Amino acid sequence: MLVGGSRPFETLFPENFTLLLSGPPGVGKLEWLLLFARSCLEKGERVVLITLDLHPREVRERAAALGLELEKYEGGSFLFVDGFSASVSEKPEPSGKKTYVVSSYSNLEGLGMAIAKAAQDLRPPIRALFYSVSTLFLYNSAAATAKFFQIVTNRVKTNMGFIAYAMHEGVHDGLTTNLLRSLVDGVVEMRFTETMGREVRPHHLRGIPVAAQWRSFIAAGGGA
Repeated sequence: MLVGGSRPFETLFPENFTLLLSGPPGVGKLEWLLLFARSCLEKGERVVLITLDLHPREVRERAAALGLELEKYEGGSFLFVDGFSASVSEKPEPSGKKTYVVSSYSNLEGLGMAIAKAAQDLRPPIRALFYSVSTLFLYNSAAATAKFFQIVTNRVKTNMGFIAYAMHEGVHDGLTTNLLRSLVDGVVEMRFTETMGREVRPHHLRGIPVAAQWRSFIAAGGGA
């Protein structure tokens, strides 16, 4: 299912599937999501990227370093949900057509509505990629964020298609980590090697037989 190199997807995940991508900061979770987005877009699928950690402009730059020119897909088969710009008082892009802006990290209802609106405008099934759920825990109570996670995960799987969340390892307590893992269909893990290389493995994927083996993860650009 998952292989190393710059194209880490031999086959894509099912349409109605939920995934947690876990790894330490800097290991390449954003790259993994962008490579997944590239695979989906090249196959004619539709993608919504929810960005809480980076401005859409920086995501475009990071994607371009991986051979993905997001601009040519935006407004057609790709949309941003931008929860970053307003929260850090950076000027957001105009809302609509290509980007849906959320007012703050604490506006969980607005974030959920923006994801639903973007998915509706692209027309399901879509692939929603969320970077990162850890940011929500920094600005909201654990209970409120966990409830949001559960609601959005169920809503996307039932009505929209696929969603993958990046989670920063080491910033959550064990109870929170286990809860998030229990609410999704699969977990993919990333790690640094002793020589600061990067590896990825499918920890478990419900209904999909996989070997939980670590493989090298190599991609252009910096990790995230």
